[in-house]
Amino acid sequence: MGMLNGFFKKKSTTNTGDILAEENKNESASLNASSAEFLDDITFIREVKHIAAKPWHQYDVLLDAMIYGWDMMIDWADYMAQADLEHISQVTTAFVIEAEDKDITESYLKNGGKCAQTPELKTEMGVLSIAGISKKLKAPLKIVWVNQTRILRLFTLIDDELYIKKYIETMVRRTFGTDNEMKLGKPIPEES
Repeated sequence: MGMLNGFFKKKSTTNTGDILAEENKNESASLNASSAEFLDDITFIREVKHIAAKPWHQYDVLLDAMIYGWDMMIDWADYMAQADLEHISQVTTAFVIEAEDKDITESYLKNGGKCAQTPELKTEMGVLSIAGISKKLKAPLKIVWVNQTRILRLFTLIDDELYIKKYIETMVRRTFGTDNEMKLGKPIPEES
């Protein structure tokens, strides 16, 4: 878990219970799962918005955790490239999410396929993305991190919000290749 301990400490859950309780009802109805599919921990996912633009699907994720920064993004991108992504086809960066991306794929590949060793990423930017083929999803995937936020954006061909939530939980917790891979965290309990 390494850097997760410092960056992903739970925020106050005030006012999130109702949102997540409703999500849990919807997920429970469609999941029909045993308790073994859930981690013995509360979810890091506060909200997922799914936008379909056939054939692509965009998933905007709001994490229920502290804001993450540039060093975390670099470390996380390198983890994902090692743990789940293969055939990296694009690495980009930008100052802000609306700005034009700068494609640094060639430099990334020349520097051993490591964001931490890519010169263009030594300067803090606002956005980092990495795209390749997800071994777990068996589909193309682009992950976008937005600096100093709790936001992730995923683009994929997969049209299955529950499956993507499991993937995101695995991605945030860095549990690829473990018994906890593709398990959801438990919904935040309702406050009384």
